[in-house]
Amino acid sequence: MHLREIDANLLVTLDALLVDASVTRAAERLGRSASAISHSLAKLREIFADELFVRAGQRLVPTAKALELAPTVHVILAGMESLLRPAKPFDPTSAARDFAIASGEAGELILVQPLRRRMEYMAPSIRVDWTPGYAADAFEALRQGNSHFLIDIEGTPIPAPDIRVTRLFDDPLVTLAKPKHEFATRKPNVGGFANAAHIEVDSLPALRLLDGALATHGETVRIASKVSSVLVGLLLVLNSDFLLTVPASLAAILDKDFELIHVAQPFEPATMAARLLWHSSYDRDECHQWVRDELVRLAREIGSEG
Repeated sequence: MHLREIDANLLVTLDALLVDASVTRAAERLGRSASAISHSLAKLREIFADELFVRAGQRLVPTAKALELAPTVHVILAGMESLLRPAKPFDPTSAARDFAIASGEAGELILVQPLRRRMEYMAPSIRVDWTPGYAADAFEALRQGNSHFLIDIEGTPIPAPDIRVTRLFDDPLVTLAKPKHEFATRKPNVGGFANAAHIEVDSLPALRLLDGALATHGETVRIASKVSSVLVGLLLVLNSDFLLTVPASLAAILDKDFELIHVAQPFEPATMAARLLWHSSYDRDECHQWVRDELVRLAREIGSEG
């Protein structure tokens, strides 16, 4: 006898007979006819190769086999009831989950760290951690569940419909310099801006976007130094005449701790689009959806401030 051949209703009948010790009372409990209960009992006897119940006057007395089965049957039915019971409304204050958010350095500073601080009081047992995310590797990590979200500022093409995406906000680019830079007191012309000493940060597409804005003026950005991180770029800016271009939301964070000026850009500011990506397998996961909504809400707040 295979599991797929057993009707779960037979176990419900067996449990009722164990409780009531009567075909009539079991039928009343289950809202079925006495003949239907007797028919189910016959099937149970065949499955378990045992009488299961014998008559003693008006009562049914369980056999040793039935008594042996009773605890297991009760656990199975309790588990089925729990499985089918309507779920409680999702409560972030009591939920406990770990989520990994893949992003570059800018995404970590702009969104992951503020979200982590927000979680501390809104959902103390929901933890969000940063993990590096780069294009194809990040998409596979989403599919495998190694990361749960990807913050994308590169405009990376979506490889397949199983990757979901929502636009967070558009972030204008800001160019930073030290306070005594020559552009602190005068607005550069297009040529002067393009030919200044610009820093390219590996994880930011900022200079590529600047090139797009300058192309209409027949200019391209002169890259004087390529660096691995925003921190290295900041150190160069503070100690030289280099320029560092970053998203406005990141510039707002840096403005709090570093004395830098915003260089006036002599053209229509380029804009970086921030997007949130996740795998479709989490679409109906309530906790994932709640964190997703908080990320979107946080991003919209940051975008409105800019």
